[in-house]
Amino acid sequence: MESQIERISAVECRVRVQIPWAEISPRFAGKLRDLQGKARLPGFRPGKVPPQMLERMFGKSVREELARELVDETFQAAVTQHSKVPLTQPVLEEGTLNKDETFNYAARFEVPPEITPKDYTGIAVRRRPAVADEAKIAAELKAKQDELTELRPLAEGSERTVTQPGDVWTIDLDGHIGPQKIARKDLRVDIGETENEYIPGLAAALANLTVDQVGKTQVVRFSPTQERLKQELRGHEAVLTIGFRDLREKHVPALDDDFARDTGEAESLDGLKAKIGERLLEEDKNEAERDARKRLVEVLLERNTFEVAPSLVAREVAAQVDLFKRQVQQQGLTLQRLGITEQQLSSQYRPQALFNVKAFLLLDAIGKAENIVVAEDEVEAELKEMAAERNQNVDRLRATMEKNNQLLLLRAQLREEKILDFLMSKAEVTEAPDPVPEAPAASETSGETAAT
Repeated sequence: MESQIERISAVECRVRVQIPWAEISPRFAGKLRDLQGKARLPGFRPGKVPPQMLERMFGKSVREELARELVDETFQAAVTQHSKVPLTQPVLEEGTLNKDETFNYAARFEVPPEITPKDYTGIAVRRRPAVADEAKIAAELKAKQDELTELRPLAEGSERTVTQPGDVWTIDLDGHIGPQKIARKDLRVDIGETENEYIPGLAAALANLTVDQVGKTQVVRFSPTQERLKQELRGHEAVLTIGFRDLREKHVPALDDDFARDTGEAESLDGLKAKIGERLLEEDKNEAERDARKRLVEVLLERNTFEVAPSLVAREVAAQVDLFKRQVQQQGLTLQRLGITEQQLSSQYRPQALFNVKAFLLLDAIGKAENIVVAEDEVEAELKEMAAERNQNVDRLRATMEKNNQLLLLRAQLREEKILDFLMSKAEVTEAPDPVPEAPAASETSGETAAT
């Protein structure tokens, strides 16, 4: 077998392969012998059909089958011989197998671009100072308060007759909003809460129920909150048969030292706030570093332009779409219910996918140019840290990751971090807050308001 490679473009090559008939002839004869044992033709006993007749009747299909096999068998060897890494299966351009002739075929395939990185040191990078946002601290306290909130039955002897904010109904419902049927069991409805409602406006529709509805069923009609409803259901009334299974009231703990001790994280409320602030400050520091590194990569891509193989972008888009679909499924939703198609998602993710692929290829090229590698002890240290966080045995974690091909991904991530560490160490980093967006001019503002 002989082969030649030619580059069609920055991301596509063509391989030409020649296989002498002398190498093919025994396999062709073998296929005819196999066919002779299986062929059933009128006037001939099984296995007695003359080879010449078989070749005349089936030779073309046998040669076509053999040609496909030869391409599959020799393509990888041919491209490896020329140190090429195919990203796609070969697309056959020519390759007709004729008896007693050398088999010549040509196939094109995508390859990674050849990148010679330049101007990747001394880049000016801005990194914003890390802050522990007071609003985020308050939100964390609220989340912990929600975790410690208890749902209790109404107190015995309570004179309250009407549902009030803070009450929680557990209901079964069956009905429809316009053309869409709806059925749900054991649905929780928080009176006074509007976030994450199963049906926008349902809590408000149940806000004035009497507490003696427990164990009863009634039909409830209301107009859902339009701006939080899917477009195709807007303007339709909700008609629901609701079974009221249970009613409880929230008991929210006060934000005091006792609350702090109940969380198990601090002995006082001030201590708890300080601990949350330290954690948020560290998280924001990491986020600020990630933002700075992304800006650095953006500059690198401006200085190093290159073409990307379409198949690499397509795979990244598919991975992003698949991740989104899994996240949606975990929430009990579907793309159809969200009113999104896979094609729309693909278009939405394509710009980020292109950036991700280009960033990976350029950073890999820089890593090769600077001989940046990940030592085995660095992988081991990361595995030990991961095992400690997950409370797992490190050897078992390693075996699991090896089996699922996650260890290869871990090494790639560690190498990329080392490359970015190197680039940041060579960059001119300045600490400065994010610029404040400019406010529109008074005339522009008044014009927009009038238009609205």
